[in-house]
Amino acid sequence: MGQAKESLRKIVKKLNTIPKAQAVFITNIAGKDVDWEMSFQFNLDNEDLFFLEIKNRKAIISEGTKSGAIIVMSGNSDVIVKICEGKGDFTHAISREQITVEKGKVMDVIRLTRAITIVLKNK
Repeated sequence: MGQAKESLRKIVKKLNTIPKAQAVFITNIAGKDVDWEMSFQFNLDNEDLFFLEIKNRKAIISEGTKSGAIIVMSGNSDVIVKICEGKGDFTHAISREQITVEKGKVMDVIRLTRAITIVLKNK
């Protein structure tokens, strides 16, 4: 298992136990709370392919390729490790072209950053 996937797996494990982090995955549409369903494919350098799915306010990491992933990212795997350690975020990684969003909206990636930040502050 690659370091980036393992680092993100640790964050996800904690995220799934912190209601404030899970609340990031709720969108209010016309006064009604709707769970955010999202899939992130990670195609990182020096790392086996993996993906992150968010459904019912829970996140799950799986190996391989997610068919129909909403977000597809590629780039430096070390950057993901740093983000999971609180030493960076996706916004800066994208602007420095360390991570490329090949498919999907950057705003959805930033939403994931908010959830990770809440987990890191909850230590």
